[in-house]
Amino acid sequence: MSKFARMIDVLDLYSEKDTLLTAEEVATRLQVSRPTAFRYVRELSTAGFLANYSGRYSLGARIITLDYRIRESDPVLKVAREVMRKLSAETACSSILCRMYNDDIINVHHEIGYDDSGVTFGRGRPLPLFRGSASKIMLAHLPPARLKKIHERHRTDPDLRALGADWPQVKAYFTRVRQTGHYVSNQELDAGTVGVAAPIIVPGVGPVAVISLVFSVDRLALINTEGLATMLKVRTAEVATLLGVLTDEAASAG
Repeated sequence: MSKFARMIDVLDLYSEKDTLLTAEEVATRLQVSRPTAFRYVRELSTAGFLANYSGRYSLGARIITLDYRIRESDPVLKVAREVMRKLSAETACSSILCRMYNDDIINVHHEIGYDDSGVTFGRGRPLPLFRGSASKIMLAHLPPARLKKIHERHRTDPDLRALGADWPQVKAYFTRVRQTGHYVSNQELDAGTVGVAAPIIVPGVGPVAVISLVFSVDRLALINTEGLATMLKVRTAEVATLLGVLTDEAASAG
């Protein structure tokens, strides 16, 4: 593993619970020598990714700067944001944009609708990989080889085992989800909340993100979820078309 990758591992040690770490704790958790851990935290501090509080280190302000830059420059977010505003206005639902990074599916943008159902998985927080509308519809549209590798890495996860006892059953489950083109989850993530999700699929690229519409379970009896899903798929196709245009323009410019 490269030095760069190991330094990124340092950043991954931080969580809601672990907000301050010493170099010694970094060494223990990454199973590296103390001099190596001290070098990692020193270089990360110099770059602004960590902040030094008398020998204890927290995440640094450089990360906040990068978060601002990605919100302003990410082409998927820039295109999807206005479409999501329309969706929330049309449906009175909150809309959430999720993207996948390695084995994490992450909320990257949240447009609050009239029915704000109190979603607990806010921006930047990974969702459960095998529960909820966003995760399931994203996984369903991955290439089978990649989905199989994810299955192999997480085969002991109870959420995954609930979908199928082995790879053929899990593959069949996600095939059915993909054929439907959307997924409706009823309180799979948050109590009292329903989610309807559809993928953004760019031709030649594949699934780049997912948009979910989230509303209170109290409205479920009043909402035609199939009609809501149809509206959502029209909007995700709109985002995909706009992204395809951007991709073509970038290729022509190159």
